Amino acid sequence: MSQPAKTPPPARWWAPWSNRRRRPETELDAPEMSPANVLLNGVREYHGRTAPLVRPIMAELAMEQKPQHLFITCVDSRIVPNIITASGPGDLFINRNVGALVPRHGSRTPDDSVAATVEYAVNVLDIKTITVCGHSNCGAMAALLAGGTEVEHLEGLSRWLKHGNHSLARFLAEDQPGDEQPLARLCKINVMQQLDNLLTYPWLRERVESGDIELVGLYLDLGSATVEVFDPAGGAFVPVPDEAPRSRSLT
Repeated sequence: MSQPAKTPPPARWWAPWSNRRRRPETELDAPEMSPANVLLNGVREYHGRTAPLVRPIMAELAMEQKPQHLFITCVDSRIVPNIITASGPGDLFINRNVGALVPRHGSRTPDDSVAATVEYAVNVLDIKTITVCGHSNCGAMAALLAGGTEVEHLEGLSRWLKHGNHSLARFLAEDQPGDEQPLARLCKINVMQQLDNLLTYPWLRERVESGDIELVGLYLDLGSATVEVFDPAGGAFVPVPDEAPRSRSLT
């Protein structure tokens, strides 16, 4: 009887270093290597395998970028925006921060890093969508649920997480569905709240209401590696449709 076929190994370009099969020509996963050397070996592999393939694309983009999408997401190492959107160089203008937070306009705890990204994306790059992407098992949301006690010794992080207080308040004010874990629910509510936070900037709200910019909410479930999209009409996250809706004819 023939043996069942084994599941093929994942493509090397997106598999974590620790999951790659050991091969004689590379020492990426050698246990004696320092983390810095593992990183540099990854760069060497990029130079040898990937750079020749992307060089024509990068040459075209070298002097100018024209992304249409601003993608705001968490710094969590498990989130790889280009993988979950099947995008490449020049497609996404990305802002990553702890918790995928957007400080509200006029916040008492000022932080201009996200606002600066949004301003540049809207006013210089003329982007057409702003996406906030959250994910399951978010450490920032877990810290909010715990009242911040686990990170209170981290001054900068504690101060930053205050921008998530509106998400927590919204979570506490809503009726909690019995079939969803509190952390998962907060992670989704946080995406909704950050979309609302974007609208606290008058100049951006005007662009959104005029139809020049579209806001999109995404949620990545890490366990299933699936992405859901926020449906404003239903107020919930739903599966991404198998096919994109056709553009309506102007005639």
